[in-house]
Amino acid sequence: MEKLLIFAGMALATYFTRYAMIALLGQEMPSLLRRWLRYVPVAVLAALIAPAALAPQGRLEIGLHAWAVLAGAVVAWRTRNILLTILGGVAAFWLLQMLGK
Repeated sequence: MEKLLIFAGMALATYFTRYAMIALLGQEMPSLLRRWLRYVPVAVLAALIAPAALAPQGRLEIGLHAWAVLAGAVVAWRTRNILLTILGGVAAFWLLQMLGK
């Protein structure tokens, strides 16, 4: 029962923080905020992937994962599409792994 109450409390906290932002700004967001929010998915993706791929043991390692991240970064730069970025990085990883690099 305690876990259910914690889950419900966190759901309410998440809902009300999001609702407060929408209610505060109304229907139209300022253009500066809209432009800033466009970079959030890219920043989150980079923050999740870079440490695990480039420093898995706590120090910089240039190996298979680093090359796959570089390939994904090139795809991201050229396409500006998150799905293609992920697919490009995974495809590069698999290809390099099959080639024995």
